[in-house]
Amino acid sequence: MTKNYYDPLSRLLHWLMAVVILYATLAGYLMHLVIDSHPRLFQFLSVLNMSMATLITPLFLLRWGWQHLRTPLPESEAGHYHGWVKLAHALLYGLMFVVLLSGFLMLEQDYALFWLYPITNPIDSPEINAFFFRVHRLGCLSLAALVLLHVAAALYHHGIKGDRTLYRMLGPRSGK
Repeated sequence: MTKNYYDPLSRLLHWLMAVVILYATLAGYLMHLVIDSHPRLFQFLSVLNMSMATLITPLFLLRWGWQHLRTPLPESEAGHYHGWVKLAHALLYGLMFVVLLSGFLMLEQDYALFWLYPITNPIDSPEINAFFFRVHRLGCLSLAALVLLHVAAALYHHGIKGDRTLYRMLGPRSGK
């Protein structure tokens, strides 16, 4: 039975980020499919995407800081892969930061946070906004690839190695 679970805050922040990243990835690519054919849907998804990113940014910063403050789990199961695991997680955090920052800096106009509170775009230069749009797009593709690798690794550990890594992130009520 697994006794070394991640703490509740780590688990909460992990799954919140997972849901938002999944939503933002799907919505972002859907927006590009409907930009010309359904402008109202595009606008709705755009404001929702920007609002979610605005709310998740402080949670991302909390999660990044918390990983350095919390008591780490024993590394016995990481073995010789520990360096690769640390590198993959550092890349995940780095890409999340790039995607969030570039998403904000690419804005060409102001938006209303959940249609209520005005947020001003910080840069009013089409050339700079276009640059950050390209950074954002590349960051999103890279993050999606790394998230798929992360999920594949979690499933490998759970299904093939049977080492309870997934249960550590699910918590004590996961049944294992």
